[in-house]
Amino acid sequence: MRIDELHKFSDGTLSDVRNALDDRLKGIRMKYLPSTIWRKGDKDRAAAMIQAIEKMLKTRRIMRSLEKFETFACYKGPYDLSSAAPISIE
Repeated sequence: MRIDELHKFSDGTLSDVRNALDDRLKGIRMKYLPSTIWRKGDKDRAAAMIQAIEKMLKTRRIMRSLEKFETFACYKGPYDLSSAAPISIE
């Protein structure tokens, strides 16, 4: 998988890939992963991939929260808060 292919995956898959790469980078051995010797270039590539995944997940979280905020701001129901009088705290 290349960094420019990350947009194809869901958040759960990206989290799993990020955790697996992080474990391999830290040297944690797992039964389901073959144990090979990683060169410095492999470690650098994995670190760059982890950073790209974290950035993408953060961007998706921000966009989701902005979408929720936008739909709440446009809400015009019986409890419309957009035209409410300001409350002064004394």
